[in-house]
Amino acid sequence: MPKPLPKDNPSGLASMELPEVATTRLTQDKRRKILKELAKVVEKRFYDPPLRNVDWVSALDKHRDGIIDAPSDEIFERRVMSLLSELGSSHIGFYHESLDRSSSKMAISANYVRLEQDQAEYWVFQDVHEGGPASRAGIKPGDVLLSVDGRSFRPPEHPFFPVETTVKIEVLTSRLQKAERTVVIPEPVRKRGQLPYVPPDPIVAHRRLGHDLGYVRVAMYPGEVGVEVANDVSHAIQSLQPIRRLILDLRGNTGGGIGVLRIMSLLTPKKIQVGLFANGKAVQTSEPKPHDFAIDRIPQKKSELLPLTDSFFTAMVRTKLRKRRPCIAVMMEGLGPQDFHSRIVLLIDRHTASANEMLIAFAKENHLATIVGEPTPGRMLGGNKFKLPFGYRVALPVGEYRTSEGKNLEGTSVRPDVEVLFDAELARSGVDRQLDRAIEIASEL
Repeated sequence: MPKPLPKDNPSGLASMELPEVATTRLTQDKRRKILKELAKVVEKRFYDPPLRNVDWVSALDKHRDGIIDAPSDEIFERRVMSLLSELGSSHIGFYHESLDRSSSKMAISANYVRLEQDQAEYWVFQDVHEGGPASRAGIKPGDVLLSVDGRSFRPPEHPFFPVETTVKIEVLTSRLQKAERTVVIPEPVRKRGQLPYVPPDPIVAHRRLGHDLGYVRVAMYPGEVGVEVANDVSHAIQSLQPIRRLILDLRGNTGGGIGVLRIMSLLTPKKIQVGLFANGKAVQTSEPKPHDFAIDRIPQKKSELLPLTDSFFTAMVRTKLRKRRPCIAVMMEGLGPQDFHSRIVLLIDRHTASANEMLIAFAKENHLATIVGEPTPGRMLGGNKFKLPFGYRVALPVGEYRTSEGKNLEGTSVRPDVEVLFDAELARSGVDRQLDRAIEIASEL
């Protein structure tokens, strides 16, 4: 039976080594200017170089000539990413604002994993979100990816997917038969300073799995505040009632904005302080501590964001005038008691990352849910994107997260209570062994 290699990480900003679109031809002088500004941004914004023992000056010296003398813009971009990889961190990317292709997660709502099959390595689809381009084209978990538009891809080379077009993806399906899938990738969501992404429809899927068992799967948390996804989660819970048990499926969810707070708030009726961002770091704590601003609710309407934003910036200005760094608390919303409390299963896998890992660690430490699935990838940093000359942007982590015990989760997996590895052969035959185990456990709670 093929076994997964758990360190694969093909989605999100950490995967920007995939080929980029060609941009306007850059002169060596322009490349020097880009590199000079990039060096300044990293030195000023990167969350904690000493933590990784990064010799940034030496890294620059080693890569400078190769970056400036690159024979094409595509190779220039690849070499800049090679330089940034010296930081040894997640949430890192380098791209041009005209980027029109992206990772499988961002373009076709699917993740893949590196698997060995017949003494060769392949990319195999693991998470294929309902309502995404891959799912609509008939691609299923367990399908082996062979080529995209006739170009073969094998590990370690990641496939790339052009957006707003139609691509042909060749896969091996059940019984390892070859098949070609026509994948229509629509116009992506484009927001200033962000990578283009195509969300699945729906982002939040739900259904009943028994007379008292509800199931909610959340594919992503788009938007910084996440008003729409939070409302979708609440609507899903209301539609499922009455239920006494709940499975929250976060497989393939690589994180996003503060919309994760709504999932957190389903775990307990109380308004608990989950984390504290202070001095550029976030500390998980259930003990109330002084803070300058609290993120303790997600508004129901986007029109309510303006006063919330005003309050936030007022607090930030006040702390700046006092010549100290702000302290921001993250608190559960206090949604009140639910019949399913104490009977919740969180279903996770190796792609369940970033904000989700904060959620999982908190649930685990406070015994608020049973965690089922695979260890998380350990990509728990807060990121931001910064403008560079000539239309380029760099994504960098700007803050880290620590548990109440002071443990840094970056690079460290959060392990499930019950480990169930992805099985490609079973998946190809239509069996979801992780979900089946989650149902068994939920039924026993």
